[in-house]
Amino acid sequence: MALYLGVDGGGVKTTAIVANEHGKVLAKTVGLSIDYKTIGLTDARKNLKNIIKDLCEKTGEDEFKSACIGSSALSSRASEKETTALVSNIILSENIRMDSSIITAMECMLYDGPCALVISGIDSMVAARNSKGKVTKAGGWGYLLGNEGSGYAIAMEAIRRAIRAFEGSEQPTKLLNEMIEYFNLYSPQDFRYKFFDPVTERSKISAFASRVFSCASAGDKVAVNIIAEQASLLAGTTKSLIKDFPSDMVIGMWGGVFVNNRRFRNEFTASMVSQSADYHIELLNYPAECGALFASYKANNIQITDELMKNIDLYRGVRV
Repeated sequence: MALYLGVDGGGVKTTAIVANEHGKVLAKTVGLSIDYKTIGLTDARKNLKNIIKDLCEKTGEDEFKSACIGSSALSSRASEKETTALVSNIILSENIRMDSSIITAMECMLYDGPCALVISGIDSMVAARNSKGKVTKAGGWGYLLGNEGSGYAIAMEAIRRAIRAFEGSEQPTKLLNEMIEYFNLYSPQDFRYKFFDPVTERSKISAFASRVFSCASAGDKVAVNIIAEQASLLAGTTKSLIKDFPSDMVIGMWGGVFVNNRRFRNEFTASMVSQSADYHIELLNYPAECGALFASYKANNIQITDELMKNIDLYRGVRV
């Protein structure tokens, strides 16, 4: 039986699915990150090996007709050498492609015309594809240089505002108590030690963004302003990248911040509409691992038929 593998390797977790040539998803697994530029190649290979082992046990097969990996470690298509370094002796396939996770996720849009995809998760990035298929990108500079509109950026700005509120230079905010509780602090001064010794993982800091959204929902003005500011910054990056694209183009949104927070989506959309009221802005209809699966099909010249899509539509019923 010919099997096709799609892998979405994000900054925090990796989701992988296996399907047959008709789009029937036979197995799914969620594992740890395979971002080898962040966690190192040894740990990335170990995590990928566990993911593939689980899929092979579930399907009873150990080889794939085609495989596609979307990786947050990449900004463009990986070289053969780079791909081999990660997957050798782990993924058995005659056709393996590894690309930036935003490029594989863009396949979920199932659209051939000019389009863009904006991702906001632990990091943020924007990619746009013109009518000739050329892809350009913006953002994705990393947590030290930018990533405006990401979960990490939202969380860090909230932490800074909470500290200033404690010192009296910022208006009072519920974020201060949320910070103390979330990071298990005795007092705000303890945060410097909690943050630096040992260094708090980016994923834990980014997850604090959920507290920011909760505070905003409760009417906290500082939290509301942070979300509006970060959404506007991400929209600014997007508007700059697509300023020469059609004014009615399709723009997809993906990533944990977009998926889980209507307020952020609304703020982002409102900012985008200021450039063109005709943009078609919506969440992706399929999760990013499906984009990698679609790319895997395309690499083996499998047509995305109505029958295949009907089977993919049943995917949400597959349990880990």
